Amino acid sequence: MKIKKTSVIFAILSVLFVFGCARKPVIPDSLVGIWKTPTPIYEGCFFQITKEEISFGSKDGQVSSFFIKDMKIQRIADEEWTLYTISYIVRGYQKYEFPFYYHPASNGVIRFKNKMESVWTREPEQ
Repeated sequence: MKIKKTSVIFAILSVLFVFGCARKPVIPDSLVGIWKTPTPIYEGCFFQITKEEISFGSKDGQVSSFFIKDMKIQRIADEEWTLYTISYIVRGYQKYEFPFYYHPASNGVIRFKNKMESVWTREPEQ
């Protein structure tokens, strides 16, 4: 009886420790906001970063939102650009990564790692 009670207490404490110590990604304020580009192929599209989620808006008005799981930050030596990689989960199990470069000019500039020619700027806060 005592072993069973000890096992239950240990199991409960283990679960609390794992979930209580889960590290929540810290999203810099400079990334929070709605980002748009004048690039013609992305006309009508946007993405939004909050402290907890990333959302993608398409031309047809659909918005898909996902909880941010993790964020990697890599400073680019001798430059003002920073490479951010936001990881998020789709359908509860599929991990996706969204890598982009950020520059602090003006209100911030983002360029996708795989599409450097498109310049995304943050919408002014209303």
